[in-house]
Amino acid sequence: MALRSGEEIKSNLTENENEHGLVILDFIEDLLSRSNLKKDELDLIAVSNGPGSFTGLRVGCSVAQAIAFANDIPLIPLSSLAVLAHQAYSKLEKEKIFVVTNAHMKELYIGSYQFKKEEIKILKKECLINQEDLSNYVDINSKETFYVGNGIRFLQNIEDKNTYENFFSQASNMFELIDLAIEKKSYVAAEEVSPNYLSGEDHWKKAN
Repeated sequence: MALRSGEEIKSNLTENENEHGLVILDFIEDLLSRSNLKKDELDLIAVSNGPGSFTGLRVGCSVAQAIAFANDIPLIPLSSLAVLAHQAYSKLEKEKIFVVTNAHMKELYIGSYQFKKEEIKILKKECLINQEDLSNYVDINSKETFYVGNGIRFLQNIEDKNTYENFFSQASNMFELIDLAIEKKSYVAAEEVSPNYLSGEDHWKKAN
């Protein structure tokens, strides 16, 4: 979780996704206190609405909605996969990023993006697939695509130099995407935000 006031960013972090529901309210109060702000002084709330942990998404979206609704604050929902892709783009300076994260139960979340001049293009819509089907959704001959996320260990026949497993989404890395969303006025009302759990393969065509 992070809060930006002016040019200063303050953040709190827990690496255990199962703790989100326990710490989220304390994190909010701590960040507000450290920034000398009250909830009704916030201009905007951005929330990652998935895909990800069922409980974590419900808690995060519900808390963001409650604060936004009570204080008439606009919301911006952001994809957790897009946030991870943008973080990789910023660090690796590579335009094409394919994200693979572990959805458990032998399933994976995947998404493919291209970044250029601070613009993000979704090459293929995000989807939930079976682990054994992953090789059908990647182009092993592409030298321009870089693969990130904790699900890349299920990839086969991809050069190691094009894979990066140790990337994790952090709220403090969301602000460039938030600024892009602000430019496009991608605000929604609090009641319009809902967790995105993803399902099915309808939006994907196999690469092979």
